[in-house]
Amino acid sequence: MAACGAAPGAGSGASSAPTASPTQSAVTQPSASPSAAPATAYLDDRSSAERVIRSYYDAIGRRQYLRAYGYWEPSTTLPTFDAFAKGFEATTSAQVELGTVGGSPGAGQLYWSVAAVVLSMTTTGTQAFVGCYTVHLARPEIQTAPPFKPIAIQAALLQSVATPAAARSALPSACGNANATPLPWAAPGTGIDAARYVDDRSAGEEQIRSYYNAVNRREYSRAYSYWEAGAPQLTPFTTFASGYANTKSVTLATKPGTIGAGAGQTYYTVPAVVTASNTDGSTTVSAWCYTLHLGSPSAQATPPFQPLGIQSAKTAQAASGANPSDVLNSACP
Repeated sequence: MAACGAAPGAGSGASSAPTASPTQSAVTQPSASPSAAPATAYLDDRSSAERVIRSYYDAIGRRQYLRAYGYWEPSTTLPTFDAFAKGFEATTSAQVELGTVGGSPGAGQLYWSVAAVVLSMTTTGTQAFVGCYTVHLARPEIQTAPPFKPIAIQAALLQSVATPAAARSALPSACGNANATPLPWAAPGTGIDAARYVDDRSAGEEQIRSYYNAVNRREYSRAYSYWEAGAPQLTPFTTFASGYANTKSVTLATKPGTIGAGAGQTYYTVPAVVTASNTDGSTTVSAWCYTLHLGSPSAQATPPFQPLGIQSAKTAQAASGANPSDVLNSACP
C-alpha cells in the first residue's frame, strides 16, 4: 500500500503527495496523545480536517477507493484513479490514529496539519507509518458559485517505521511546530448555527443538518452542492440562492426517518421542521420531507465519486399554533 497516503508512490520510506505543506507558526501544542479512529458506520464527513482524514480511512477500510480518491484535492501530480487504487492491492485493512491538528488561515484559504499514525495490514504483514497530512479549504464564504470545493487533502508526508510503537513515539513531532489556534468554526456542540461548520454526508439526517448549516452561514454554493446533480426540482444556482434572500436564520428539527436499499442504491427519507426567521421580522414554520440518494460507494467505479445527495423535497407550511412534534411526525406521510 502507498503508505495509505496513496497520492505518493508505493513502497516503504518517505512519500510525499502533490503539494508541499504551508509554513506553520510555532505554539505550544495542547496534546500529543493520539486518538484512535472510532468504530462507526459509513463515515463521509468533511466538517473538519480530522473528520476528512477519518473519512478517508473509513473509505479505505471499506475498499471504496473511488470515494477515498475523492478526498484528495485535484492536482497535476495526483495519480490517476487506476494507479491510486492499484496501490491498495495488498491491503486488507488499515487503522489511523491522529495526534495534534494545527491550523493556519490566510488570504481566503485555510490549511490544517494533521499528525497521523497509519497501520496498514497487508497480505504480507503489518506496516507502520507516521507523518503529516496537509488539508486545505478555500473559505466557503468566498466560494460564491458552483461547483463548491469542500475540505480536501492537499499533501501528505508519511514515513515507514519499524514498529507501531515507533510510529506512536514519533507522532507528537510528525507535523513539526504546528499552529494549534482554533479556526473560526471550532465552536463546540452539535448545532447548525453559523458559529459551527457542518459538512457531513454520512447519512440522510446528517446531510439535512449540513444543508441548513450552510443556509445559516449564507454559503449557498455549499448548500446547492447537497442536491443531487440533475434532480428534477433543482433550479439554476442563481434562482436557488435568491430563494434565501429574505432568510435571516433557520432552526431545524429532524429525526432519522427511514432507509430503503436495493439494487446497489440507498434512499433516505428524512422529515424536518424548519423555522425561518426572515429579514422583515416575520417567522415561517414549514414541514419538509426530503428524499436522499446514494449509489453504492463500492460499485462506483469512475471518477468523480457521487456522494449522498438530495433527490427531492416536499414541503407544506405548518398551521399557526401547530404542535412542532406533530408537524415533524406528519412531515413524511
